[in-house]
Amino acid sequence: MDRVINFNLFKKMKEIYLSKSKKTLLENFLSLSFLQVANYIFPLLTLPYLVRVLKPEKYGLIAFANAFVGYFMILTDYGFHLSAPREISINRDNKQKLSEIFSSVMIIKFFLVLFSLVLMTATIFLFDKFRRDWLLYYLTFGVVLGNVMFPTWFFQGIENMKFITLLNLIAKLIFTVSIFVFVRKQADYYFVPLLNSLGFIVAGILSIFIVIKNFGVKFIIPVREQILHQLKEGWHVFISTVAVSLYTTSNTFILGLFTDRKNVAYFAAGEKIVRSIQSLWSPVSQVLYPYFSKVFAVSLDKATQSFRKILNFTFLLTLLISILGCLSAPFFVKFLLGQDFENAIPVVRILI
Repeated sequence: MDRVINFNLFKKMKEIYLSKSKKTLLENFLSLSFLQVANYIFPLLTLPYLVRVLKPEKYGLIAFANAFVGYFMILTDYGFHLSAPREISINRDNKQKLSEIFSSVMIIKFFLVLFSLVLMTATIFLFDKFRRDWLLYYLTFGVVLGNVMFPTWFFQGIENMKFITLLNLIAKLIFTVSIFVFVRKQADYYFVPLLNSLGFIVAGILSIFIVIKNFGVKFIIPVREQILHQLKEGWHVFISTVAVSLYTTSNTFILGLFTDRKNVAYFAAGEKIVRSIQSLWSPVSQVLYPYFSKVFAVSLDKATQSFRKILNFTFLLTLLISILGCLSAPFFVKFLLGQDFENAIPVVRILI
């Protein structure tokens, strides 16, 4: 009798847990979906304005700087965007463990920022192509600092995405409004990376404050074993991320090394349209990753069934988006970028 009661109790608790997880999953999905819509709208608000004010040459220069600094974003992320949320999710009820994980990851990221800054400085002053616009690269590097300060991985692991949404909206809003205020002519192109960096840094500072105040996390000096553990956990993800960057960030960067700024502008503007559409799907992966980390531990069959449904839905939706995007490329390019960027049409059609 006791065994029957215990089994029924376990079954009931399992059902409650899965029901609560689904509710949290939906809330997180809605939060991130709202954020991605904002991420889609805000850049599209500034893109038509920037390409017309800065013209292809200066817009291409900014795109090249972003691609260059993008390597340091990958380096400072290291792989923690996937390895850390899993550990945070598993240890979410252990404040001491959360503090250890948070402190270890942030310390590693801090040293990676310093290493990145030294590496970028050496590159800038060793090569004429970079030395000519040295200030632009340093202003753009502020995005790396802000990204390191913003612990997206922590909020993902806690499964409390509303903070990510709120803080990112603040950063996007600051940047978007400021662009129209300060960038009035082609010579103002320096304001673009400066304002973008400030938006990221402000959001980063606020996020650290929220982590410490709302979740009871304290900054501690982690032991050597904890540092090595985090480095080991993120290593394989980091290697795969570097591999992916060969056909993402590297496209614009390599193009900028061998062609002029106008060609970089055509490619970067076209790619931005495609990335904006593509980014609408990222909330799904961000929300599902910590969810599946838990569900697989509770029920392998249920997790496998859910995964298959999501996979089929993803295929059909992305296929439809790709077809529609290819057909409507001329309209979107001319509407968003203007006549000076007609060369971006084939770029959109290929990348879509």
